[in-house]
Amino acid sequence: MNKKNLYTLLVFGLLGLTVACTTATDPTPTTDVTAETLKKITDYGTSKGLTFTKTADGIFYAISTANPMGRMPLANEYVKVHYTYTKLDGTILDSTAVKLNVPLAYPYLAYNTLLNYGVSLLKEGETGTFVFPQTSNSTDPTALKATLISTRKETEQISEYLKEKFATTTFKKTASGIQYVITKSSATGDSAKIGKSAAVSYTGKFLFKNRSRDTNGFYTYTDQFDTGSFSFSYNTTAVVPGFEEATKLLKVGDKGIFIFPSSLGYGTTGNLVNGVYAVNPFTPLLFEIEVTSIVK
Repeated sequence: MNKKNLYTLLVFGLLGLTVACTTATDPTPTTDVTAETLKKITDYGTSKGLTFTKTADGIFYAISTANPMGRMPLANEYVKVHYTYTKLDGTILDSTAVKLNVPLAYPYLAYNTLLNYGVSLLKEGETGTFVFPQTSNSTDPTALKATLISTRKETEQISEYLKEKFATTTFKKTASGIQYVITKSSATGDSAKIGKSAAVSYTGKFLFKNRSRDTNGFYTYTDQFDTGSFSFSYNTTAVVPGFEEATKLLKVGDKGIFIFPSSLGYGTTGNLVNGVYAVNPFTPLLFEIEVTSIVK
């Protein structure tokens, strides 16, 4: 995806992006801007004390907080962004939870979203305002104000997470890249790796908080994306490779925490359910797992 393919707002694009996103092919953006729209954008910039630069794609932008030595995001790195998306009259269409300090975390350029365009013009620590003359959801201009907090490779995400959440815990690492710690050990339980199938209880988490709606329709912010109990057969691709390998490191009655890279999870494609990502591409995962029984 190049910059010319970033200019659109999809049905599941920026709005609700902290919940999930869809994949789609972006239309070719128009560079035509009417005199009326140009005046609206110019007046908006004046009201905000901003002088806009227009890109070849027809996007107007201004960097209000610069960090020339900041790191630039690379494709598929996880970026953390605080943003506010509005109409030019100030009506908020979407925003991150700034007061709760919960930015949006997502893999840059891994799928189509209007945010990619802003992020492509920012370095770590910079804030910019980006005005889109029109999108597929609006024929009126809209404005995105975004701050790029960080950009991290998967290995960096995992390393930073371990330092923040498990500073006093020693994790082991497998040859495949799973980092783990056994939190409850059974002296008598059979090793799960000798079984044909295993029954497990588990909780799956991201290494960041994600926005979702509770049963009352209110936004909640949590790192948990799944939990439950089930049985599965080994060597059948019933679960992602990291999950199966993790259970084989446990005995019946053991519990453990396992963190593994996306190559052992949902990889470069993510987990797309009914057109919506349950797990984004390039996403490392954490699972808390207990093996409750095995079938030999």
